[in-house]
Amino acid sequence: MAERPDAHASAQQAGFAGVTRKILERLPLPGQQQELMVVEVTYPPGGVAPLHRHPVAGAVYIVEGVAESAYGDDEPRQYRAGETLQDRADVQHTLFRNCDPDHPLRFLTIYVLEPGRSYTLEP
Repeated sequence: MAERPDAHASAQQAGFAGVTRKILERLPLPGQQQELMVVEVTYPPGGVAPLHRHPVAGAVYIVEGVAESAYGDDEPRQYRAGETLQDRADVQHTLFRNCDPDHPLRFLTIYVLEPGRSYTLEP
């Protein structure tokens, strides 16, 4: 995957202090008004995302660390390096956090969406 940094998208979707996002790939899908977007995200030790939602479903692959996630009224669940979870479309993402107070959490997000559309939105 070729690295294609996009500073505007990174700043727009940062969420909270200490989060870094690196767009690894943005591929237009032939015959569609959509693109495949792969982003490497790093949360700081103990980092917790603000309440948010995703306009489209996406896949999250935990590269390093342990994340805890919950949607709506669901019970939180932990995901470790090598595991995946699905970002659910248009459901409040009520919890997403780095469980480790000492080390960063690193994961990949993979979405198919309209070019220029944010994959993370405030409630």
